[in-house]
Amino acid sequence: MTPKLLILRPLDGALQTERRAKDLGLSAVVDPLFAVESIAWSGPAAEDFDALLLTSANALRFGGPRLAEYRSLPVLAVGEKTAAAAMAAGFQVVRSGKTDARDLLDQLGDAAYREILWLAGEQHMELSVEGRHLEIIPVYRSKAMALGPEAIACLAEEAIIVLHSARAASHLVSELERLRLPTHIHHVLAFSEKVAEAAGQGWKSVQSAEHPDDDALLSLADSWQEQPYAQCTDIDDRGLRRRRYPDRMDIVAL
Repeated sequence: MTPKLLILRPLDGALQTERRAKDLGLSAVVDPLFAVESIAWSGPAAEDFDALLLTSANALRFGGPRLAEYRSLPVLAVGEKTAAAAMAAGFQVVRSGKTDARDLLDQLGDAAYREILWLAGEQHMELSVEGRHLEIIPVYRSKAMALGPEAIACLAEEAIIVLHSARAASHLVSELERLRLPTHIHHVLAFSEKVAEAAGQGWKSVQSAEHPDDDALLSLADSWQEQPYAQCTDIDDRGLRRRRYPDRMDIVAL
């Protein structure tokens, strides 16, 4: 029997992940580790910038009415969901990237978009790009929460834990330590290698998505149903075994 998926991302995104999981015939439990909320903010004049950087759809969901002041700015969006949310809110998306803000800005070229306004979360990556001025305005925050009773019940036996951020991975490890729950019986599906690293070792297995999106992430769970245990082939420089399947590479913690 395939273990249940435990989805821990904030509620709006968690419900989307749950729908995708159900489409694949996977049983999932949703118990967000973070609650996203608006924060009071004021921003500079739109005319001081030539582009707006958005790295999460949460900036659009929780940014409030002041967002309208920046609709004249072309949007640089990280992720398809962010781009779709921006267009739905009346913004024009001129560039989109699949990884992170740094990679997106590095791809712009020397001449494009020198003055950039980033509407971000309160906790965001440190970012500076040579030749560009980047002003960061936090417009929302993600408040950490304790594991709920559904998650605790799910973690009492073997589970497949879906992690979308390094912060969620770190907070989960802290919660498991606080509750004295085991890690060695659980599998982790990580949104990226960075998230997998934040989850650390001691798990039954850790797998990272080939691309940072839900389809790639849940394809790991779908194929895991068919072949949960594969022959380990080599060890990387982080002390992690790598397992090879025909269409992906997985990581297993020692």
